[in-house]
Amino acid sequence: MSIAKSIPARLISATPVPGHLRIETLPKRFPGLYLVFEMNVYKNMERLAPAYAQSSGYWEFIELSNGGFYMSLKSSAEFRVSVPGNYFEGCMSADAASLVANLFTYSQLAFEHHLDYICDGYRMLRDYVSLHPEARAIFSAID
Repeated sequence: MSIAKSIPARLISATPVPGHLRIETLPKRFPGLYLVFEMNVYKNMERLAPAYAQSSGYWEFIELSNGGFYMSLKSSAEFRVSVPGNYFEGCMSADAASLVANLFTYSQLAFEHHLDYICDGYRMLRDYVSLHPEARAIFSAID
């Protein structure tokens, strides 16, 4: 049974993890799966936004006030995102494309590992996405 509660997105704030705390963030949030989570975010970004493979870049770790978390590519570039499974194609900011890659990763890990904290993380991130300026495109990409 999941213990996470939905919080209206208008109350959810996003805070980058300070550099000195980065090393402990993923192992704490994804015990036993932190490298899997991180690598899958990168792979999903490469698969969904092929231009990312040519540019890559620095990823911030973002903690949400509702308990959620995601990795966000720090870039001013826009990325063409293509999701073959649902025929979505569109341009997004690096943050929006990162959110798509993270949601795909949470979903994949939830199906593979059946862990409540992964399912809760997915729901908390969706709650945050609901007020993102590019929410419509993000939800269309993951639908």
